[in-house]
Amino acid sequence: MRALKLHFGDLTLHGFSLAGSETWFRVFPPGLAFEAGRGAPQLAGARDLFLSHGHLDHALGVPYVLSQRTRHQGKATRLFCPRPTVPALEALIAAAEALERSEYDYELVGLDPGERVRVGKDLWVEAFATDHGVPSLGYHLFRRKRHLLERLRGLAGEDLAALRRRGEETEKVEEDLALTFCGDTSAGIFEREPRIFQAGVLVIECTFLGEDRLEAAARYSHLHLEHLVAVRERFDNRAIVLHHLSRRYRAEELRAEVDRLLPELAERICILGEPGRCAEDPAAEEEES
Repeated sequence: MRALKLHFGDLTLHGFSLAGSETWFRVFPPGLAFEAGRGAPQLAGARDLFLSHGHLDHALGVPYVLSQRTRHQGKATRLFCPRPTVPALEALIAAAEALERSEYDYELVGLDPGERVRVGKDLWVEAFATDHGVPSLGYHLFRRKRHLLERLRGLAGEDLAALRRRGEETEKVEEDLALTFCGDTSAGIFEREPRIFQAGVLVIECTFLGEDRLEAAARYSHLHLEHLVAVRERFDNRAIVLHHLSRRYRAEELRAEVDRLLPELAERICILGEPGRCAEDPAAEEEES
């Protein structure tokens, strides 16, 4: 399976995810990264890297990304993770620095649920709690949109400028939940963070299929397709991206089950690893943030 690009209006999602192997994503705009995988070269363009948790298929690549950005690009990295994960992640990075006899240029910030980080002009990431057996977070990407107040429409530019100089409000600001990345999580996420159902694009794992794997999903705090079926009426998203499929399945098997069990959502569901349906399969040009 190769990294794929998914396009949703002015948002692009570029990534790879296979349960137990590697997960990473870039989101444009602003070019930030969710998860480090095992150190995909595509991540070297990301100034901001958000980790959902410390399992190695998601976090092992952190030192590689920091090394690439520091040594070969001369760029600093902002690295965000669940607050309890900070000491162990610092130790992992320090070990890599010792091996390379190098010092990486980075800022490591532990986040608690509800904390926000500005990642671009009118772009913010907010952390929320998930459940995965280790400290874990999901992330919302919010865009702030500014609209001229209706009563001022039709005014000349110089008149609007004069109002602003006098300190008068000329715009209203609205927040748009553009994208939600849930990371790895159990089905408790649906009650813990109901805002995920309102995200324009929802990136959510679907690791297991088949009734015989429901117990495994519970044991490992992962999502099973049946968990999505149980809340199917709540999905108000423009697009739903399913990823993190177990290596025991193929994307075509997941598509067949989606078509059978979620026919009303099937057209909105993109499956990572299913080229041609809603993705392009790049030997794509590298993109920088």
